[in-house]
Amino acid sequence: MKNEFVLAIAQLSAEKNLDSDTVFAAVEAAMSSALKKDDLQYAEVEVKINRDSGDIDAWRLYTVTPDDDIEDDELQVSPERASTMGYPGKHAGDVIKEEVAAAPAGRIAAQTLKQVVLQRLREAERESVFEDFTGKEGELVSGTVLRVEGGRRQVILDLGRTEAVLPAAEQVRSEHYRVGQRLRVFVKEVYKASKGPQVVVSRSNPALVKRLFELEVPEIARGVVEVMGIARDGGHRTKIAVISRQHGIDPIGACVGVRGSRIQNIVNELGGERIDVVRWDPVEEAFVANSLSPAEVVSIRIDRDTNTAYLAVPDKQLSLAIGKEGQNARLAAQLTGRRIDIRGESAIIAAGEDLFPPPEPNMEALPVPGRGPAATATAAPSPDAIAPSQALYTRPGLPGERPPRPAVRQDEEIRLTPEQEVMAEFVEEEPETVAPAAEVAAPAPVRPRTPAQPGGLRFGEDIRDLVVDEEEEERRRGAAAGRGGRGNRGSRGGPVAPVRSTRPQPPQRGAGGSGRRVLDDFDEEEIEAALHGDDLIEDEDEDDE
Repeated sequence: MKNEFVLAIAQLSAEKNLDSDTVFAAVEAAMSSALKKDDLQYAEVEVKINRDSGDIDAWRLYTVTPDDDIEDDELQVSPERASTMGYPGKHAGDVIKEEVAAAPAGRIAAQTLKQVVLQRLREAERESVFEDFTGKEGELVSGTVLRVEGGRRQVILDLGRTEAVLPAAEQVRSEHYRVGQRLRVFVKEVYKASKGPQVVVSRSNPALVKRLFELEVPEIARGVVEVMGIARDGGHRTKIAVISRQHGIDPIGACVGVRGSRIQNIVNELGGERIDVVRWDPVEEAFVANSLSPAEVVSIRIDRDTNTAYLAVPDKQLSLAIGKEGQNARLAAQLTGRRIDIRGESAIIAAGEDLFPPPEPNMEALPVPGRGPAATATAAPSPDAIAPSQALYTRPGLPGERPPRPAVRQDEEIRLTPEQEVMAEFVEEEPETVAPAAEVAAPAPVRPRTPAQPGGLRFGEDIRDLVVDEEEEERRRGAAAGRGGRGNRGSRGGPVAPVRSTRPQPPQRGAGGSGRRVLDDFDEEEIEAALHGDDLIEDEDEDDE
């Protein structure tokens, strides 16, 4: 069962947001300092507190030293003296612990104990805050305005465990700060001072915009879209250059979001500051032309000796390219790192100078240089390629779309589809009537029967072609035999003269002129009814009789 002393230390560590071991160490150090009085004034005292029961033990420490090397009798003893003190067998370098009274006596000792404990806790808290915010340099933190000092000379923010300073040089002139206002700030610097750790934050740093984009745009946080540069005029306008590192990702569209939802949150956080998102390009001329957005560049020439880019824009967009008080041109120069000279198109033509159209912008992703193919996206995959994990979810063929014909092995038996089996049963072979031997024409060369292509269910088209082919075949046989009609079942309309067809001739059904029953008496409805097991054809045959 823990006593009140241990519970009080645990409560204190929770209030100060410190580790309990740190608080126990501070109390032990304070008690050792309080015990150093009278005979123990120059002694080394060690105090230990039991974490469970709260019992306090104190010892005076001696170091065993040879007689010739002893400098302080309060801290060092010889082996002989150690034997007389009840610690025989000690050698040079050993430490002797002599137990002393643990409770400090008197009001002064208690007051000293209290002051030392508070001082140690304050130092531990400052060290913890410094370590915490040192790791947050270059990050975003949220704070509340506590007070505004000296006509906005500096603004004090409450960050929870400590206070931060927003100096005038890091403020945005168009922003107005009030007590209780919630702000997102960029941690610029953390250093130790006499009053504790000092945290300096900023609202005008360009890195603030980059951190806001990382919060709002997941592609930037994952590294799919990379921010290549930022130029900012705090409170007015910002230009940010981005590039995609993965094929199929539009960097500008990812930053803007659906209907501008992503970038609008950033604009609201910055108090209505305008943001231009431009595409970074490895070709310097194309990048400089993009940086002047939203103006259109019709000519660009870069003089690398003077580090100047000479640009020409349409006369109507000259003021747009320069911007209000030269803001657009100034931000473009900061973004590209070059001086920019902008002139109207008509002025260049009148001067007789040549126009140099800007190159086409790069719309493809640029993998990070130095990384292997596994770390970055390579060439775009083929549209027909299917990921292994999506093999079971492939899109079926669309209506009218023929899938590729599978290769048929020569030694593999040709198998009919269920529809073809039904058709084979429906169209049964009948014995052919023997024609006069004198008038029988030479049989056509036998062609091997090719299997039907697995193109899906197309009853109407396939059956209609089959019927027409059978009609033409029977007419040809009838003409060769000298008969006016067909040898098999005739059509309802009577004998019909042979008609030459433009369709390709079907392969022969077998050697010797053997054929199947013709299907000229049946239309599509009758055949489909037969395929579904209906008796429509039998009923019609009975009616005809």
